[in-house]
Amino acid sequence: MALKNILSPFLIFSFLFSIAQDKTRSYLTDAKLAPREHNVDFTHLRLEVSFDPAIGLVRGKVTERFLPLRPEIDSLVLDGVNIKVKEILLNGKAVKFKNDSSVITVYTGTPLTWGSSDSLVISYEAHPHKGLYFIGWNDKNNVSRKQIWSQGQGTDNRCWIPMYDEMNDKVVSEVLVAFDKTYKVLSNGTFKGSKDNKDGTLTWHYSMSHPHAPYLIMIGIGNYEVLETKSKSGLPMHLYYYPEWKERAQLTYRYSEQMVDFYEKEIGVPFGWESYSQIPVQDYMFGAMENTSATVFGDFFFVDARSNLDRNYVGVNAHELAHQWFGDLVTANSDAHHWLQESFATYYDMLFEQCIYGEDNFNWSRRNAQNSALEESKKNNYPVAHSDGGTVRHYPKGAFVLSMLKYVCGREGYNKAIKAYLEKYKYGNVDSQDLLRSFEETLGYSLDWFWEEWVYKGGEPDYAVEFQELNSGCQFVVKQTQELKPTSGLPVEGNQQVTATNDPFVSEHGSTYRPGGLYSMPFWFEVHYTDGSVEKKMQVIERASELVTLANANHKKVDFVLFDPGNHVLKAVTFAKSFEMLQAQALKADQMLDRYDALVGMRALAPDVKRETLLQVYNKETFQATKAEVISQLASDADPLSVALLKRAIADKDVLVRKAVLNSFNSPDKELISALEVLVRDSSYEVCASALEKLCKLNPSGTLNYLDAAKGVEGTVGRNVICKWLEIAYATKGDKEYADKLIAYSGSSYEFRTRANAMGALKRLDYFDTGLVDNCVDAMLTNNSRLSGPAGDCLNYFFAQDRYKATIGEYLKSKKWNRWQAQKLNAYLTSK
Repeated sequence: MALKNILSPFLIFSFLFSIAQDKTRSYLTDAKLAPREHNVDFTHLRLEVSFDPAIGLVRGKVTERFLPLRPEIDSLVLDGVNIKVKEILLNGKAVKFKNDSSVITVYTGTPLTWGSSDSLVISYEAHPHKGLYFIGWNDKNNVSRKQIWSQGQGTDNRCWIPMYDEMNDKVVSEVLVAFDKTYKVLSNGTFKGSKDNKDGTLTWHYSMSHPHAPYLIMIGIGNYEVLETKSKSGLPMHLYYYPEWKERAQLTYRYSEQMVDFYEKEIGVPFGWESYSQIPVQDYMFGAMENTSATVFGDFFFVDARSNLDRNYVGVNAHELAHQWFGDLVTANSDAHHWLQESFATYYDMLFEQCIYGEDNFNWSRRNAQNSALEESKKNNYPVAHSDGGTVRHYPKGAFVLSMLKYVCGREGYNKAIKAYLEKYKYGNVDSQDLLRSFEETLGYSLDWFWEEWVYKGGEPDYAVEFQELNSGCQFVVKQTQELKPTSGLPVEGNQQVTATNDPFVSEHGSTYRPGGLYSMPFWFEVHYTDGSVEKKMQVIERASELVTLANANHKKVDFVLFDPGNHVLKAVTFAKSFEMLQAQALKADQMLDRYDALVGMRALAPDVKRETLLQVYNKETFQATKAEVISQLASDADPLSVALLKRAIADKDVLVRKAVLNSFNSPDKELISALEVLVRDSSYEVCASALEKLCKLNPSGTLNYLDAAKGVEGTVGRNVICKWLEIAYATKGDKEYADKLIAYSGSSYEFRTRANAMGALKRLDYFDTGLVDNCVDAMLTNNSRLSGPAGDCLNYFFAQDRYKATIGEYLKSKKWNRWQAQKLNAYLTSK
């Protein structure tokens, strides 16, 4: 619950003002803190490009308009990785240039000065290994899709477009693509039309009307149809799909129009571009990419109804759409502030999914974010605003930080400041201070303390909490037990001591010193009584040890107590409670996370102690996480009541509950094994594959029956069921045709998830084939780490065995490798 909903505006202001204290800072250094220097401002980029996909060739011409940023310049630098430049014209005249493997230096001849408006025209060719990907054009089996698509983030567009490729300079882009007219072409912005060419190709013309970062320039080419639709606000939407997957389009893109309307209302700023397109592509190495007005996503999200049970596109769809505001409309000016893009997209996805899937789902997402952040802090102490912060800090932890910011400021105040932030920096670049400044200017609060604790410094607080009943009432004892260090929490002066300000609010709370590394946050405390009444109190916890007292004037009997009900503050907590208190909390607490935490508190207890309570909880609960926790604690309990509950869970309509049974169950109990057999034919492909594997392990005598039950089921994208089926079938029967099918699936005719699944199966089977070597090497040379990694692991597994080492070595010697290929292969085979 937001503070504004409980406290008076005066108290909110007092709290926010009082803990904006010392400005001493001690941070981890960041080599990418400052934006890259450049001496010109590029304003417009026109790209004219064609391709020879069979040899991975790009033929292009780029026209770039720019303004000098210095009083006088005699050269300028462009990025261009292994691009072969044929000619450069400056203001229509050929000029000298220097072209190395990564940078193109253009010499102006006559110096350019402030106030001039200049242009470059660069004619070039490239064979990119990153940034632009040619899919399926050399598939000898003609099974793979044939596509060309780009992936510019982080700075990979420079591998196929010569330009200043950094996020701190924005251009209005225009893209013209000449290609085979039987294919469709997508790029950023408005489709301006197409024209026929004499060579039988078609030139597609797209143009933006507002500036955006160069890494967001995209193209997508393939065999597609387009679903045309609009949001309620009138935004044109172009949703691409494979013609043979037409029946999947509505399912994959569900809620797309609703997302636009939700964000425009929640954020308060209209969608900033002319239209919005989405296009699935094969072998995409990430989940999706928020290119301006045109999102690219992996076609493994383009699922049928059964696959939709396991993983769908809704969350990724919402995340990438949110980027059209956070990342595209306003863009971080350096990698140190990358969280301003990913944390916001993650958080607003959580908000949208809250509307679709409910409050419990939203809170469970926050809990997962919290767990991820705490685990990541065991490895290092990087903050959210740091280029090395990593995925966990930039995505889930940063999203939780934004949730806490709303908790502190209230929903209305938070939304007002975010709206001001986006409107002020629209189509521009930002850093973390710009966001802080927007909150300070919009709301008048001093939130520097919040940025110090949660944005600029790493780590999280760790609280040890005790509850005591006294004659005069009751009290919580709260201690901060995390290691105190200047790179986390509030600032430090001198010998780990920071003197608090003399502000009356602070003085009233008796805060004389605050060691570096302590956190200051507002917490709610609740005492629930057996008569159903509840007493609540909010208090700022800022010192190493604090007492929070509640009156209990009528000496009521305490039922259970809560510290930070609903888990609004990111933290680790140790709070020992009696079984009776945990029991009451698990059955009576209003919020799912509080009930779940009570269940977690029972993990160490014997089944006989907690069984009845757990059964009651399961019967009352509707959310999968609490049900799964009950299942995990009773999965090994042989009591008939627990067995009966597991049987019910096997038939639960929620696929996540059914998965929880499979994940928790490892017993040879024949009665439960018999009950589990139905899951081999489950509506979920993942349940089907997991059940097949687990049942064959627990009951080997039934393997042939289980194989028969799952025969002919291909599975989701990645062919998870059939790859598992082939693995078990070969291990059981030894029929070479099953292994040969896995070898085929590991080849380049198939998308990367199928290939990785097949390679993993062959590795577990210890099945070696020269065809596998060829397929692994091909996969190792891709830039998709989710394919090259498993391929490298597979080949290394066999290379480490003397009986295969020579064969693999001879294969590698028999081929001609480019330098980068040889380096990549050597890195894999010598890294283990």
